[in-house]
Amino acid sequence: MAKPAAQEGCPAIPGRVSRLRALINGLGRDRRGATAIEYAMIGGLIFAVSAGAIRLYGAKLNTVYDKIGTTIGSNLN
Repeated sequence: MAKPAAQEGCPAIPGRVSRLRALINGLGRDRRGATAIEYAMIGGLIFAVSAGAIRLYGAKLNTVYDKIGTTIGSNLN
């Protein structure tokens, strides 16, 4: 069975461990970044919906613009 690091000759640093625990616990309670993340998620959702709509309707509008171009081209001649 492996010995803990403190028993193998590596000095344990309790001050750093307690500071690390305090940092991790503090991050769990900190809610300041939650609003920014929520806005980023809403922005991403709006972008995804917009990109999908443009792609869907862009293909349909392409035929409309082709008809308009053909009609205008034939009337100019």
